Amino acid sequence: MGRVFHKKIPVLLVVITLIAGTILCACGNSSKETIRSAEVPMYFYSIDQQDSINLYFTDDSLDIPYLDIDTVEELIERVYHEINEDNGYSLDVEKSGSLVTFIRDNQYYMEIDFDKDTFSFKDFDAFFVPSWSKTIMDVLSPDGVFDGFIISEDSSYSRYGSEVVIDLKKYGIDLVADGGNYYIPLQTVSDIMLALPCYVLLLYNEKSVFVYEYGSETGKDLLKKWYEAEPVQEKSEALSEFSYNELCMVMDYYYGLKEYHGIDSFDKFFSDVALKDALKSQDSAVGANALSVFLDLYIDDSHSGYTLNSWRLGMDAEVESKYGHSALSMYESSMKYYQARMEYFPEEVPGYQEVGNTAYITFDSFMTKDKDVDYYKEPPTADTEDTIGLFLYAYSQITRENSPIENVVFDVSLNGGGDTVTASYIISLILGEGTLCIHDTLTGAYANESFRADANLDGQFDEKDSLLDYNLYCLTSPSSFSCGNLMPSVLKSSGMVRIIGEQSGGGACVVMPLSTADGTILQISGPNRLSYMKNGSIYDIDKGIEPDYIIDKPEHFYDRAKLTDYINSLY
Repeated sequence: MGRVFHKKIPVLLVVITLIAGTILCACGNSSKETIRSAEVPMYFYSIDQQDSINLYFTDDSLDIPYLDIDTVEELIERVYHEINEDNGYSLDVEKSGSLVTFIRDNQYYMEIDFDKDTFSFKDFDAFFVPSWSKTIMDVLSPDGVFDGFIISEDSSYSRYGSEVVIDLKKYGIDLVADGGNYYIPLQTVSDIMLALPCYVLLLYNEKSVFVYEYGSETGKDLLKKWYEAEPVQEKSEALSEFSYNELCMVMDYYYGLKEYHGIDSFDKFFSDVALKDALKSQDSAVGANALSVFLDLYIDDSHSGYTLNSWRLGMDAEVESKYGHSALSMYESSMKYYQARMEYFPEEVPGYQEVGNTAYITFDSFMTKDKDVDYYKEPPTADTEDTIGLFLYAYSQITRENSPIENVVFDVSLNGGGDTVTASYIISLILGEGTLCIHDTLTGAYANESFRADANLDGQFDEKDSLLDYNLYCLTSPSSFSCGNLMPSVLKSSGMVRIIGEQSGGGACVVMPLSTADGTILQISGPNRLSYMKNGSIYDIDKGIEPDYIIDKPEHFYDRAKLTDYINSLY
């Protein structure tokens, strides 16, 4: 049960000067509305970067802010330059009647029709892709992970997607324009223009605006500042309606597993599961509980979930938690394998271990400890918190002079995922050239990217940079999820690595962070699916990968002496 909340009368949390604006038309409506403007503080990326921003409101409640089109342009460019570190990204804006067109440096565009209330993209992916990308979608940063990792341009390619039109009108979301002035809801800017390509959310607490990079270290202090606003549990009817409509819109267009759930319309789905009224409630606690139940019980895909309370409830307010079968099964599986591993490794499982002629590399996530590390100058170690360093160390040991190693086992039995860039590096180190396919379910586009890693740190990318001279195995369990599922899927499809253990846990879609208009932070399985390509066809990995050799008892995963004997019997 959640905590009982006491209703409060909504109050304006900061004294701001409201200036009566021009009488404008809310396009799509016949009524005239007075636009009010307010200058409020804006915290960009961290609390140390405080600026101001002008917000606009179409009613007196001040809880549904709009941004003018010039501010939108400046904000998007600043996010790309300062947070995405993409200085090549630039926008030109053309205004004509009810149309505003944003034109990228690569000449792809986004057209906003303030009469029809639509966002149109000739190519959605090309409009948002970083300026340095070699393909239509890219998992790398401009410089890769470090100097020893590159994209293989000759074997990387893209398929462009279909035109996308996001129709806001059918969700009751209004764009406002008149006399050369154009206004877009701040929440819509966050959802369509920043959340997916940049992992950036625009948060508003009726006191300030916060440009928040999801999951960043600097974002922790920024969120504390966001929560300083006094909780206001009761929402206006207009905000409740708008927040629900925006949620339906973003789920309809961006949720990457709709067809697997049999969902055509989330508005209809919410009615079918009796959550619609609660999600539209003016009581923030009721709405938060319903959102948590929707994500964690009904969606139940382990990439989607309720992340943080709205400032309206406060950071520590309890929200009802109900979990679906998939989440509970994965938790039970993880505990079973974790306990089995503890019996053999009561202190800590070593990242690198040799048992006879077999090397074991064990890692529970894909993480880069320091993206600026120079392994050419700093020798890598077997640190399990630095996956790339661990693999470089393991490679040096496996390939050392007079090495006894004949078999190499990659243990991802308790690997819950992590960074796709790191996963791409590890796949490349193993196979010599690693390939990863990303498929956009929104547009139909895909990119097939190939990479190479300098495994022996000799400054060359050549045939020596792989582990293909050894018998290779990947140990998987139902707890091998997300990138812990991606890696064995790609390795198996290569035909060079055998999968042992049990079927992996799945998880295909790249996480997409979101916020609701009333301030709740969540994440969903976004439209970009991690996949692999075989015989020219794309296969997503959401169902997991079946092993070549089944090991059905968890204790047999970690009895390394017996497992080594078993592996030696396979050839």
